[in-house]
Amino acid sequence: MTQSDYPRANTLKAAFKACDLAPLEPAEMERYYVDLSPVRKSSAVDSVSTILDFQEPGENTTILFTGHRGCGKSTELKRIQQRWRDDYYVIYLEVNEETDINDVRYTDLYLIVIKQVEFELRKHGLSFDAQLLQQFEAWFKDVTQETEETVEKSVSITGEASLGADAPFIAKLLVKLLAQIKGSNKQKKTIRQTLEKDLSRLKADVNLLLGNAYIKLRQKFPDYKGLLIIFDNLDRIPVEVADHLFLDYATQLQDLNCTLIYTVPISVLCSPKNPLKQWDSDPHIVPMVTIYEFERERCDLDYKPAGLEAMAGLIERRVQVENVFESRQVLLEMAKASGGHVRQLMQMMRTACRTASTRNHKTINGEDVIYAIKQQQFGFERFIPDEHYPLLAHVCLTKNVSKDELGQLMLFNVSVLEYNGDKRWNYPNPVVKQNEFFQKALAAIQSGQTV
Repeated sequence: MTQSDYPRANTLKAAFKACDLAPLEPAEMERYYVDLSPVRKSSAVDSVSTILDFQEPGENTTILFTGHRGCGKSTELKRIQQRWRDDYYVIYLEVNEETDINDVRYTDLYLIVIKQVEFELRKHGLSFDAQLLQQFEAWFKDVTQETEETVEKSVSITGEASLGADAPFIAKLLVKLLAQIKGSNKQKKTIRQTLEKDLSRLKADVNLLLGNAYIKLRQKFPDYKGLLIIFDNLDRIPVEVADHLFLDYATQLQDLNCTLIYTVPISVLCSPKNPLKQWDSDPHIVPMVTIYEFERERCDLDYKPAGLEAMAGLIERRVQVENVFESRQVLLEMAKASGGHVRQLMQMMRTACRTASTRNHKTINGEDVIYAIKQQQFGFERFIPDEHYPLLAHVCLTKNVSKDELGQLMLFNVSVLEYNGDKRWNYPNPVVKQNEFFQKALAAIQSGQTV
């Protein structure tokens, strides 16, 4: 089916459901996906695909994938997963489902990798080499003081069901350890300290198992170049955790015997510690859709029609605009308030649908959109500290965010957005830019007052 063959939402309720905030799944791509790379001035998917294409069987690399939370990274990663599933054995992982997203360590990622690879092998009737697995299990039993009996007692009935009856000891142990890391600060600290006593052994054994998994998979699927593991949602980790993970443990994150894609918080790119200097390649960035005409010296920028049309196109792909909006101009006003941020657009759209329905409007009108924009604005006002507003005003005037912890935080919380093109530049989120605290800070700077 072509996109035009799919029915689009023609009521407020249907439009609300069609504008779901979740990343697109492979089955939804043909129906809903819009290629925004021309108006992002960047094509992270194509650049990643070139790396995967150039890679020979058995070669490995590590890829960093970054952008603001909600910019569409997960959808793009799902496209990579779909595009390369015939050439690589692709494992897509949501890190927040596996460990404590607010306190991630590289050892957690090692455990997640082996747990998931073992599970994937078992799905195809394969298993790690018995001797390698026995050595790994013996070492784990020794350092963790776990036994078959203690693990059996700890793994829940739900865990047993998800593992399967034929799960080996190591699978059950990893489920137990990761559950403890995610759920208990005390146990998390103990487990990590235990594993870190012999990091070289842990890494060596993990890589032996990954190498063995590659051999087993190639025997069953000769066309596969290797394992491709995608770690999504690492961009959600706090600024200080991200700096620590991607700076102090860059070597460990790059040393696994498979091809890896890590999502990275965009705030890491502006860290004064420059953690990415430890990495072998540059990050692949999914920037905002460029809805503005860039002018360094102007605070209030004109809009770029192509960018606004692209953002409106995201909604038009899902809904019949003439049936859901009072006019197309109302949709374009919402696109302007998005700043080129995909999730923010979808959030406002869903709020506008609910608001219009509550007010007994047949379609979304200008007042409904203003209300939706205000709700976004108020959400930012609730968490932006007062001391950030002069900095946000400075970003508006200079198009550049400070390379310090405050700058990182503003990128992380999406009060400042990043754009690409001929230049890399920053701009305040438009719903922040319209609030009174920002306007006062901007007026003070422009009048030469001390803020």
